[in-house]
Formats: sequence, C-alpha cells, structure tokens
Amino acid sequence: MSDSEEECQDRQLKIVLLGDGTSGKTSLATRFAQEAFGKQYKQTVGLDFFLKRITLPGNLNVTLQVWDIGGQTIGGKMLDKYIYGAQLIWSI
Repeated sequence: MSDSEEECQDRQLKIVLLGDGTSGKTSLATRFAQEAFGKQYKQTVGLDFFLKRITLPGNLNVTLQVWDIGGQTIGGKMLDKYIYGAQLIWSI
C-alpha cells in the first residue's frame, strides 16, 4: 500500500461502555453518536453499536466504534470477546 493510500484511510478506535442496567450507557452513546436522547427506556439486550466519525487536527479522520454492552451480560461468558481489541473501556 502506498503512503497516499494509507493517508486517506480512516483510523478506527473501539470504545466499550460497561455498567449496570439503567445506568445510562445507551443514553450517553446515543447522545454522543446521534446527538439525541430517547424519551423512553428500552433495555439493551446483548449489545448495541454506534459509530461516530470525527476529524482531528491535521485532517486525521477517526471512526469511533461505541459498543454498548447490556447490563445483564456483564457477568456473561461473552464479555471477554466484547472487550477484545478495545482502546477504551468505560465502566459507568
């Protein structure tokens, strides 16, 4: 791959949100990625994904993958797979 092709590619960062049910993980992710709040509570079953594309100084394009892990799965067998490769794990 040439240097010019590499410069055009977005960087990706994986952010995982963990916490008890009803702690506000989905509200934070929705507000961040979609700039909106939902008026009704809907429990996250398993996990949900959000994407936010930002441009940092120096024209560096970054895609943030926000993984919203449902509160009931925190003690589950899949948690290590959900958090694998994350650059940030935020426990709420």
